[in-house]
Amino acid sequence: MRAHRQRGMTLIEIMVVCAIMALAAGAAVFGLRSVGRASLRGSAAQLASAIRYCYDRSVTTNAYFRMVIDLNANSYWIEKSEERMLLGREKEKSPGKGIAFDRDAIEKEREVKENADEQRMRERGQGLGVALEPPPRPKRAKFQTFSDAAAKKVQLKKVRLFDVYTPRQREAYKQGKAYLYFFPDGHTERAVVHIADGEDFYTLLVSPLTGKVEVRSGRIEPERDFDTKGQEGAR
Repeated sequence: MRAHRQRGMTLIEIMVVCAIMALAAGAAVFGLRSVGRASLRGSAAQLASAIRYCYDRSVTTNAYFRMVIDLNANSYWIEKSEERMLLGREKEKSPGKGIAFDRDAIEKEREVKENADEQRMRERGQGLGVALEPPPRPKRAKFQTFSDAAAKKVQLKKVRLFDVYTPRQREAYKQGKAYLYFFPDGHTERAVVHIADGEDFYTLLVSPLTGKVEVRSGRIEPERDFDTKGQEGAR
């Protein structure tokens, strides 16, 4: 019985197989990239909705709200205060290099100092009568975590909070906690927030007078007049 000679693959067949494998790999990479961009776009839309929610709740409940954006933990949540608060026009004194102003530490220091001052004034005022006692200090706004069915803490998994910039900052914050404040009279802070997935970015542009959040594809930097444009009525 004559043995059949085994035939190897020709050069053209090898090239066809390689082309098919390259197309399959390219399709897989494109698919993963599309899924990643969809996740990034969805996360940007979710954050925009949360910002708008803070704006609306502040107006409808006549309370002060703020969004805490924890850049280190890649998460954000909402806090509320019933006490009146004002934002200073001066820049926050951050350490630089994209590290956020440590508001928690500063507030604790202020609270300790205020308590010590009040204690000293009470001791000095003993025996002098009520008329000579110093007037009480105005209440400082104390924020507490706010959560309901529509506003819960969000922990981002597949994308990252890249940076946050508001007019009170010297530079965009990339580390630590950044804050966006919302006021009952219907204004918030102008802000630029970037979220990213690798080299892909989405930019959130927050309007101070309407609370509207514009979501754009790509990394859009603050305008030159960012610190003054649209800040009329800011406290």
